[in-house]
Amino acid sequence: MYSIEDLQTFVEIAQRGGITAAASSQGLSPATVSHRLNKLEKYLGVTLFHRNSRTVMLSSEGNAFFDKVESILEDLAEAELDIGSHGGKLRGHLRVTMAPWILSRFILPKLTKLQLAEPGLTFEFLAVDRFVNLAEEGQDCAIRVGALNDSSFLSKKLADNRRILCASPNYLKLHGRPEVSADLANHLSVCLPWQRDWGLGKHMPKISVMVSNSDTLTDAAKCGVGIAVKSELAVADELASGQLVEVLPNVLKSNEAPISTLRLSNLKDSRKVDAFIEFTSQCFRTAKSQV
Repeated sequence: MYSIEDLQTFVEIAQRGGITAAASSQGLSPATVSHRLNKLEKYLGVTLFHRNSRTVMLSSEGNAFFDKVESILEDLAEAELDIGSHGGKLRGHLRVTMAPWILSRFILPKLTKLQLAEPGLTFEFLAVDRFVNLAEEGQDCAIRVGALNDSSFLSKKLADNRRILCASPNYLKLHGRPEVSADLANHLSVCLPWQRDWGLGKHMPKISVMVSNSDTLTDAAKCGVGIAVKSELAVADELASGQLVEVLPNVLKSNEAPISTLRLSNLKDSRKVDAFIEFTSQCFRTAKSQV
């Protein structure tokens, strides 16, 4: 018969993508992890992972088993917390989606504080600029930029923010500084694929460069390849240092873009999400106080 520890090791292998990584995260030897996996597969009579000398990959049976076991272990951790075991510490895997600039500038620099406070939590960050459906893509929560329109989610505002036009001093030296919106028609822009229309009509600058994510957009603007639309919080450091300069303040019609957390209202294990949201709130409060 297998044990809870065997199930936990199976989940670690699946989440970490390998036996060695799972062994390291659990403080075990690779031989012990392999033994636990072999015991589990022998009892179940199925192959949970396809393995070769370099990688392990969940089989179809392993995928189905993982979906069930991960939920069961989280329910067990919740039950243990309810009766006060483990000193009230949280355990489980947290999936969060956000824009790359939020992860790199606000979350990662402070994450060690949360890791030390809650060593039983592991994290999986989906850092993308596109819209992510939380339920369909299995995300526990999101950090969103802009207005929230779906009342079926629970949300918490983290910070005020606005979208601005900005460019590098070198770009402005070469092309001149636009003084009125009509001047933009004679300028170049760098944008994300969904930023082709800034709502400026015939005054829209020529799209010179298109990039795939928000951090690269900042880099492109700093390099002087064009004017960019950016969240002010995303380029606060660059504005303060003079690497970027705001142009034509408030020319964008919909420039308010508050930062908020968003999560499903029917989560079974909300404690870990609540802890992460509180941590995220502290990250933004600390950053704001340093501006």
